[in-house]
Amino acid sequence: MGDSTPSSNARSLRAQLAGLDRVEQHAVAYQWAVVHGKLIDLLGDYAKQRGLLIFQSGNECENWIDPVLNIVYKMNMLVHVGEDIAKLFDRIEWFNQLFPAAPLQFIGFQAMSSSNVYPIFVQQLVSSARFATKEEIVEYMESLGFSPTNKDGEFENDAFIVSDLKPKNVMCSSSTGNIIVIDAEIDKKQ
Repeated sequence: MGDSTPSSNARSLRAQLAGLDRVEQHAVAYQWAVVHGKLIDLLGDYAKQRGLLIFQSGNECENWIDPVLNIVYKMNMLVHVGEDIAKLFDRIEWFNQLFPAAPLQFIGFQAMSSSNVYPIFVQQLVSSARFATKEEIVEYMESLGFSPTNKDGEFENDAFIVSDLKPKNVMCSSSTGNIIVIDAEIDKKQ
């Protein structure tokens, strides 16, 4: 379900969501979160108790940092997947396959109501890094077998189209020079 060792419960949820419409997906996800104790209140007590700091949020995710554990919490707002939770889980799995240096791990849902839930992922904070340059991103993606398209920050190979690879989403380690993708949009070619 987005992490390298998804639980059978998470796989089960993903299978349950496939083929359902938006309303059905949100209802099933909410019920799953209740049953498995995976409702996480990032907007309230959970964040306060852990001392999480709100961090550079955008239109696709609300982000918090745990300054003690160096973890970024990402609440995905589902805007790039048409509120299709199953589609998001597929994209997260592809992200982790393509960019294993900073994998996303599914941990639960933020519920706005029983019919409106948002998946929450955690990712290790990339410290001691700077934003990669466009040239470094192109070189890195080409080393993975991707070619740039005519759109800014978009690359493709035979299987995937990866977009939004702009400096704000790609880091370069200060100590090793390694490129680390922290965010990307991924679609599988048909």
